[in-house]
Amino acid sequence: IKHLLPCLARYVQETPVNEANMEAIEYAVQSLDRIGDRHLQRTDFIVTGIVPRLVKLLADSSSSITLQKQALRCLGYLVSGTDEDTDVAVDAGLLPALLVPLETKNQYLCQLALWNASNVAAGSHSQVYALLDSGLLKPAVRVLMDDQESIVCRREACWTISNLTRKVSSDAKVAQAFMEGRCVEALSAALLIPDRQVKELAVSGITNVLEWKPPEGSEADGSPLTMLRSASGPQNLRAVRDSRDSHDRKIKSDCHNLLTRYFPDCSRRARV
Repeated sequence: IKHLLPCLARYVQETPVNEANMEAIEYAVQSLDRIGDRHLQRTDFIVTGIVPRLVKLLADSSSSITLQKQALRCLGYLVSGTDEDTDVAVDAGLLPALLVPLETKNQYLCQLALWNASNVAAGSHSQVYALLDSGLLKPAVRVLMDDQESIVCRREACWTISNLTRKVSSDAKVAQAFMEGRCVEALSAALLIPDRQVKELAVSGITNVLEWKPPEGSEADGSPLTMLRSASGPQNLRAVRDSRDSHDRKIKSDCHNLLTRYFPDCSRRARV
């Protein structure tokens, strides 16, 4: 496999993207993805120099949807590694390139793009800054709040936003972008999505945000507590806690704890 990898990489790098070559390039990139599935070291993948080419294929309007999917899978393999592995993809322009598949109506492209974004959101501070600077937060919030989007896409969007909450308390730039980007409202809305993992991610993200203490002198209207209350957060937490459709005791317990700690006026169970 190690001998095959540089040959495939060279073919993908040197072959022009056009209709005549499209299917062959698709198969070559698909083979790269399958090699990654065999637990090849990511450094072996990186040293071929293929990463910038994959990013270019992703952003190229002449690339087929199939080729974009395969490129996203390869890049997702890379950004699910170490921070150093992720830096290679980020430095090659991955983040702005992810905006291209997010503008399409293809569900799987959207899912893969947000999967890539969520992995970067879990990375280093510099990677999170790059994600914020790329403008990716806005479409992630849009997808999470859109009832017309598929649950799998909304789940990946929730992963992205929930991962960002881990840095809110320790980074003023991330906190500001999070509060101004309607992320608190999006997490509140995510509580009502009929998916156990989305609810779990939303509760985790809300917990992280509420534990953050805004700097002294900050406007009260901009506090996480106030923003969540304005976004029907207490009502949505109570809806999850009291739901007869959800049988996850931990999620129900976490919602109850958030209500009693931060919104005691909304913590009483509705009378039947």
